Amino acid sequence: MQAIENEALRFAIDDLGHASSFVNKLSGHEYIVEGGELFKLIYAEKERTEIPVFASGQAFSVKAKADSMDLVYDGLQGDGRRLDVKLTLHFHLTDESLVVSADLVNHDKASIMEISLTALGGSRFIDGDGKDDYIAWPDHMGKKIPQPALRDLSVYAGFRKYERHDHLHTDLDCLYPARMSMQWYDWTNGREGLYIGSHDTTGHTKCAHVERSAKTGLLQMGFIFYPMIETDEVYVGTDVVYQPHLGDWHTASKIYRAFMEESGYLKLTEQRPWAKEFKGWLRVILKPHHCELNWDYHDIPMLFDDARSAGLDTLFLLGWEKGGFARMWPDYEADERMGGEKVLKEGIEYVHSKGGKVIMFLSYSLIDHQSDFYKNGPGEECTMKTIWGDEIPFSETYCGEATYRKIPNPPMPMYMGCPGSDKWQDKMLKSADYLCSLGADGVLYDLGGLPAYFCYDKRHNHTKPSHSMEQKSQRFAQLRDRIREDGEDSIILMEHTVDIFNMNMDIVQGTNKADRPDDLIEMYRYTFPEFVITNRESGQDQNDYRTMVNRSVILGLRFDMTIFRCCGLLKDIPLYRDYLVEVNRMLDEHKDTLLLGSFRDQDGFAIDNSLVKAKSFESKEGHLEVVVWNPADEDQQVTVELADRTVRLCVKAQSLAIA
Repeated sequence: MQAIENEALRFAIDDLGHASSFVNKLSGHEYIVEGGELFKLIYAEKERTEIPVFASGQAFSVKAKADSMDLVYDGLQGDGRRLDVKLTLHFHLTDESLVVSADLVNHDKASIMEISLTALGGSRFIDGDGKDDYIAWPDHMGKKIPQPALRDLSVYAGFRKYERHDHLHTDLDCLYPARMSMQWYDWTNGREGLYIGSHDTTGHTKCAHVERSAKTGLLQMGFIFYPMIETDEVYVGTDVVYQPHLGDWHTASKIYRAFMEESGYLKLTEQRPWAKEFKGWLRVILKPHHCELNWDYHDIPMLFDDARSAGLDTLFLLGWEKGGFARMWPDYEADERMGGEKVLKEGIEYVHSKGGKVIMFLSYSLIDHQSDFYKNGPGEECTMKTIWGDEIPFSETYCGEATYRKIPNPPMPMYMGCPGSDKWQDKMLKSADYLCSLGADGVLYDLGGLPAYFCYDKRHNHTKPSHSMEQKSQRFAQLRDRIREDGEDSIILMEHTVDIFNMNMDIVQGTNKADRPDDLIEMYRYTFPEFVITNRESGQDQNDYRTMVNRSVILGLRFDMTIFRCCGLLKDIPLYRDYLVEVNRMLDEHKDTLLLGSFRDQDGFAIDNSLVKAKSFESKEGHLEVVVWNPADEDQQVTVELADRTVRLCVKAQSLAIA
């Protein structure tokens, strides 16, 4: 057995090459109950595309020092033959963590496609029976995965049963940078836990991975990487950090934030002042997919006045283009049927005359085969290509009163543009220029964060299919700089929460609905409190409107009013509108903390009433205020204890108060 330890942990590997011990010395708890696999490698050969190589049974040597050890596998036993592959697993300690990485040298004829590193394996519970255990998992902004050792994880996988090896193990797998908004997660019971983070600054796609044995219920945790190396190629891996801690996921969040800052990977954009003060927008589709108009450009003044009636000063236009929403992209041009470019500009100027802003929509990802860009331009060269050599579809059909287009037909396909294509980036820049020329104050790139597909088109400038996202953050920075050249108020926005993309944005269109019981939106908000993010799917109708508003406010989310799927007005939901007026007045009165400040979640205060919910916000000057939400049907008395004051409140039923 080989072991290394510091003040925070003890990690050991047995003679069979299993992870045999992981002790959180801060709590004294052993996290491994049975030896677990350290790695799993996947290679492809001829028609067999997913041949696994497991750590168990492999011959290795150990190079050990006081605070590190390398396991060297000089050849691996594959499926019935020896692979001429050298694998080196590196384990070393920092003051508080275990850092793991893998290097590969491939002299074999096989292709080495992926490797998973799971230094924590053979685990069941953190402490006791696991009833309090959960994984803080940054799918979008975050969600809780309760009792992972007792749960069929395929529920969260997004695949049908039978599509994976669910008879052997069920997995939590999520790609970064995409639905996985950050490259870390935390296994915790609220009292202690284990941070697991990929400390990688390449932008290459990776997969956060938790695996539960169907037979034993034991867990393995780590990350999957995609070397995709051929004969005589070398792969140098990046670090996976395992850091035990006391407390809950907030402690883990601080570990990841410190890595992002200290590594220089986080390069925050200073948002435009009006973007920081932004309270929300009315989002409307002028011309839908089926091309029957909801409104035209002559209606822009009316639409803005409707937004203003709720205390909002921003109008977000979708379906403004000639082809209509989700058709003919990226042929973005004004529509004569809706009034032409002159009337569109006049409508935007009206909004400006009233002190408002107009955001306009572009798709960062989608290309219609019927578009001029595809039929007569470089569109085919710009699309992502699958492992099968086909373009990647993103298919959907929006319909109106008819059934004949929607039900007896498959969805209308469009195809994914690749961020590794220079010609696609050029199109995105030119499209932004056009929107700015119309007078738009902001350009929003839809599908900006999803998905992290591999691209196999060798004409693009990513060196491996798994590197297709490596330049995407820099691409967004280039778009930001171009848009900001248009004027001091011009901003860039994107759909989806992904940290290395969002750092280039003024405003982010969020993707979590704010009322799902498993959501942990606080996870992303706490790690990146500076980001201005909207409350997706919380303003569609009048149902439970006070909950939608109040939850959004305590989470620091801005109002994305998408009434009747972007086909309605605030006057259609008068109770919601009137409550927005009241709440937006409160946001203005406390804008130094609630708008211009940072979300601090539970930091800096305590309350004495468990029936209410509360979150703190800190101004740039360090002043802390607490938003208290009473979701109950009766008024509640609550005392809020802060470092410099005690505040006693009577919070009305289904209302907010500030301490």
